[in-house]
Amino acid sequence: MEKDTYYMKEALKLAALGRDSVGINPMVGAIYVLNDSIIAKGYHRAFGDLHAEYDAFRNKDISVEKATLYVTLEPCAHDDLYQSCTKLVISKKVARVVIASLDPNPIEDGDGVTSLKEAGILVEVGVLHAENEKLNAHYFKRFK
Repeated sequence: MEKDTYYMKEALKLAALGRDSVGINPMVGAIYVLNDSIIAKGYHRAFGDLHAEYDAFRNKDISVEKATLYVTLEPCAHDDLYQSCTKLVISKKVARVVIASLDPNPIEDGDGVTSLKEAGILVEVGVLHAENEKLNAHYFKRFK
């Protein structure tokens, strides 16, 4: 879908902003879209900082109910320093999630997509995957 490609390109641009600060972590961008308007966006800014899905809400209280989330890497399903990104997306009542790439980290193993689908969220995977894999070559190489 043409819109999916457009918004994923924007998410990839956001992700690239973390290039010099995420360390071994992936560069990830996230954009929430409702009625063809970007209502929130974020990216993984630095190693140990908020994940992109959370960063979009940094210092803001925005409703993304029924929105589509465009995210360059599968939302994490494990709790870490923060509640998992899949739990956040589910709690925010997002209707659809478009993902560039599944997370190659074996700790994830597709669990993010599974959790989202089990919650009734529509999920599309693979939009601009090659571009994301190139952007995050260091991360994908680590797990292959």
